[in-house]
Amino acid sequence: MPQKLQDMKVRLKKFSTVLDDRSLSVERIVAALVASLMFSYIYVLIGNGTFSAYQEYYSKINFPLFFVITVVAFIAMLCVTYFTRIRYIIPWALLMSAVAVSVLFAANYPSNEIIAATAYGSDQNAWVQANISYVFFCIGVGVVDFIIVKWLVRDDKLGISGISIDRKITLIIACVLFLVATIVFGYYTSLKYRSFNNHAFDFGIFAQMYERMAVSGIPETTLERSHMMSHFGVHFSPIFYLFLPGYWIFRSPIYLFYLQAGVAAAGVFAVWLIAGKLGLSGKMTLALELIYIFYPCLMNGTFYDFHENKFLTTIILFLFYFIISKRTLWTMVFSLLLLSVKEDAAIYLIVIALFVMIYRKEFLRGAGMLVMAIVYFIIANNVVASVGTEGVMMGRLSDYFVNGQQTYGSVFKTIFFDVGYLIKQCFKAEKIPFIMWMFAPVLFAPFMNKKISALILILPILPINIMQSWIYQSDVDFQYTYGIAALIFMAAVFAIIQFKTDRRRLVVIMAVIMCLVMSTALVFPKIKRNVSMYQQMDSAYGENGLEEMEALAASVPADASVTASSSVAPHLYHVERVYIIMHNYDSLRDMGNDTDYYLLDTRYDTTELRSIMGSDYDMTGKAGSLELYKRR
Repeated sequence: MPQKLQDMKVRLKKFSTVLDDRSLSVERIVAALVASLMFSYIYVLIGNGTFSAYQEYYSKINFPLFFVITVVAFIAMLCVTYFTRIRYIIPWALLMSAVAVSVLFAANYPSNEIIAATAYGSDQNAWVQANISYVFFCIGVGVVDFIIVKWLVRDDKLGISGISIDRKITLIIACVLFLVATIVFGYYTSLKYRSFNNHAFDFGIFAQMYERMAVSGIPETTLERSHMMSHFGVHFSPIFYLFLPGYWIFRSPIYLFYLQAGVAAAGVFAVWLIAGKLGLSGKMTLALELIYIFYPCLMNGTFYDFHENKFLTTIILFLFYFIISKRTLWTMVFSLLLLSVKEDAAIYLIVIALFVMIYRKEFLRGAGMLVMAIVYFIIANNVVASVGTEGVMMGRLSDYFVNGQQTYGSVFKTIFFDVGYLIKQCFKAEKIPFIMWMFAPVLFAPFMNKKISALILILPILPINIMQSWIYQSDVDFQYTYGIAALIFMAAVFAIIQFKTDRRRLVVIMAVIMCLVMSTALVFPKIKRNVSMYQQMDSAYGENGLEEMEALAASVPADASVTASSSVAPHLYHVERVYIIMHNYDSLRDMGNDTDYYLLDTRYDTTELRSIMGSDYDMTGKAGSLELYKRR
C-alpha cells in the first residue's frame, strides 16, 4: 500500500478516535444532520399550514432561513456534544424532532377545504374518504419513524437503561393526563352542542333521556322512536343510573360531554394499576399510559355525540386489573358493571372468561364469568324485547341470515358452514383501513404473543365490528370501537412483556409515536371543525346570538309538546314530548298539527314544513336561525 494511503488511514483512525472520545461518530454526525433538517421542517410546517397544497406550501418557504436553521442546529448539536461528551444529545434530538415533524404532518394532512366542507355537513363522503387516506399516510410516516427508532434502540443510543422513573411520578402523570383529556375533550366536543350542530340522533336522545331520568327516574324519550318509550326498549343500559347523581348536580347536557371524556380518560388509572401488578418499571408504565391516552379511537370517538359504549374501555381495563390481582369479588363486580353497559357487552365478557380459562388456566373463575355473561345476555335481550317494539337490532347482521330467519342461530349456521363467506364479508377493501386504525398503533403486537391463546382477546372484533353490515361498526369515528380497543390494548401488553429488551423498546417507543401521530390525524381536524362551526354561528348571529337561541329553546314549557328541527332537539331536553322534523314529511302529515309548538331551524329548508303547519300557528319568538311557533 502506498505510503500516502497508509498515512491517510492513520490520520482517519486518529480522527475517528478523537470523535469517539468526544461522543461523536460518523453515524451520530449523520443523525445530527437529519435532526437539523427536521428542525427546519418544523419551522416550515408551523408557518405554512397544510403541506398537501404543495404549490402554495412551496411558495411560502423562506429558503435562506431554512438552510440557516439547518446549519445552526447542526453546528450547535455537534459543538454541545463535542464539549460535553454527552452521547445522548444527538439521538434524543433526532427522536424528538422526528416525532414533532410526524405530529405536524398528521395535524396538517387534511386540507382546509375538507374540514370546511364536513363542518357543515355538505360533504360527508369527503370526510369518509379522507379518513381512509389518513391511515395510510400515518403508516407511511410510521415507516420512516421506524427506521429512526430502530437505529436509536440499537446499542441503547438513548440511554434508556440509565433512566429511572418512580411509580409515584407515573401516577402524577396519569392524573395530569386524565385531567387534561377530560377538560380539553369535554370542551371541544361540547362546542358542537353550543353551536346548535348536534342533532336528535344521537345526542338529543340521551339529553332528553337523562333529564327524564332526573325527573321521573325512568330513561324515557320521545326522540328515539317518535313516541314516549324507555330507552331500554332499544338498548338495555342500566349503567346510565351510575352517573345520574352527577347530572342532578350540573343539570345540563354539557355534563354528558365532560362525563364521557372523563370516563374514557379514566382508563389511564387502570393502566397504572395493571403495570404495577405486572411488575413493570416506571418507564414502561409511563409508556403504556401514553399509548392508552393517545390510542387513536379513544378520545377521537368522543366527538360523535354521547353513547354508553364509551364506558367500555375503562371498565374492561379495571376488570383485567382485578383478574390479574386474583380478587374474585371485585372481578365479579366489574363483570356486572361491564354487562350493565349494553346487552351485547356480554360478548366481551364471554371472551374475557374464555381468556381466563384457557390463557390463565383459572377454570373456576372463568367458568363463573362465562355463566354470568350468558345468563345476563339472555335476560337483557328479553328486557329489550319486552320493553321495546322492535327487539334487539338484528338487522345489522342481515348479511348472515339464512332463508329470512332473523335469529342468532341463523347467523351461527352461516358462520359455521360457510367460513369462506365470513372471510369475504370481514375483509372487504373498505374494512381494511379500520383494521389498520385498530392494530397499527400497537404495531400488531397482539399477533406476536408467544401463546396463541392470547388471540382469544381480539375475537370480538369479528361479531361487533367487521362482520356487521352497518358501516359505522367499522369506523373509528363512532362508538363501536371502545370494547375491542381495551382488548387489543391488553393483548398488546401481554405480548410486550414477553419481548426481549431491544424488541420491547422498539415496539413500545414506536407504539407511543404511532398512537400520537394517528390520534392527531383523527382528532385535530375535528377540533378545527368544531371551532369553525362555533365561530361561524357566533359571528353570524351577533354577540349574544347563541345565548338568545338557547333562551328561546328554554322558553318552551316542559309539559308542552313540540315538533322541532333535528338540530334543535338536544336543546329541548327539558321538554317531555319532543318530535323531530326529518325528511319523511308524510309521517309528519299523518301526525297532524297536534303539537303545541314548532321550533324551526331556518338554516335548513323549511318550505314544506311551513305548508304542513298551515295557519294554525303564530310566531311567538325568533332568535338567530330559530323561529318558535305556538298553536292558536
